[in-house]
Amino acid sequence: MPPLLFRLSVRFLLTLPLGLAMVLGRGKWDPARAQVLLRVPLPNGELMRAQGLQLATDALRLAQFGQTEEALRRLQLAMAMVPTSSELLYVLGNVHLELGDYGQAIQALQKARALAPDDADILYSLGSAYLRQGSYFAAAETLERAVALQPDNPNARFQLGNAYLMLDQWDRARQEYEKTLELDPAYWPAMNNIGLVDYEQGDLEAAIERWERTIEMNEAVAEPYLALATALYVRGETERAEELGAKAVRLDPSYARLEVLRENLWRENLLRDVQILLRTRPVAEALQQAAIEQFNQQMGLGKE
Repeated sequence: MPPLLFRLSVRFLLTLPLGLAMVLGRGKWDPARAQVLLRVPLPNGELMRAQGLQLATDALRLAQFGQTEEALRRLQLAMAMVPTSSELLYVLGNVHLELGDYGQAIQALQKARALAPDDADILYSLGSAYLRQGSYFAAAETLERAVALQPDNPNARFQLGNAYLMLDQWDRARQEYEKTLELDPAYWPAMNNIGLVDYEQGDLEAAIERWERTIEMNEAVAEPYLALATALYVRGETERAEELGAKAVRLDPSYARLEVLRENLWRENLLRDVQILLRTRPVAEALQQAAIEQFNQQMGLGKE
């Protein structure tokens, strides 16, 4: 999926009124020009709005380069200038979401929704925040509304499937994932998550097929390798399972942590079975070596 903040920046800039975009100099902040503007009174608080939206534009650029905390500070100042802008509340909520501040993200996005109840992008972000927070019923309700407004949005469909998955509504989750793939055949997370549904429903062969197809779609991510390895280990193909499990933890050692797997919506059966695989000698040794290499890289101790 494209980075969230890139999508936000495009949406946000497109919402600027033409006259205001000219005031902002097409997104380029000119301090000298700003000093002139400060001396020109604009009716109905338009100057404050212009300054607030300029700060938000700058904040989006900072966020795109990973400077999310500074972006958040500028957005908070922008909100002080324009407290009733659904666009600013939307961006503020998404920056909080990027930072993992789910409560504050939901608070901002709820305010945005109150101002623009039929904005599908706001609903999508709010539903995603509920999902990350663990409020699955609220996530499903909000994302259902987003999908009703934008039925051809694969991201909204995928997130709605995730909400159903966490509510154990397996058939509804599968339906949304399949619809996601109809809209975007390259959307590998949907293929991967159909495997999660198959596994929890006890269909081992279907899950294996899904994860093999996911790897064909994207060979660079650890999750489908580890899920496939777990299923193969349960089926008795221990040698291949250990090989794939070792490859998974070399690709991303964090996937050996159960909390990371839970964040990726792994459920009870798969979480139980992966722990057996992770304790096997080949996988444990690969994990240890990957951790050492990761530490050396962080400390600047790479190979000469």
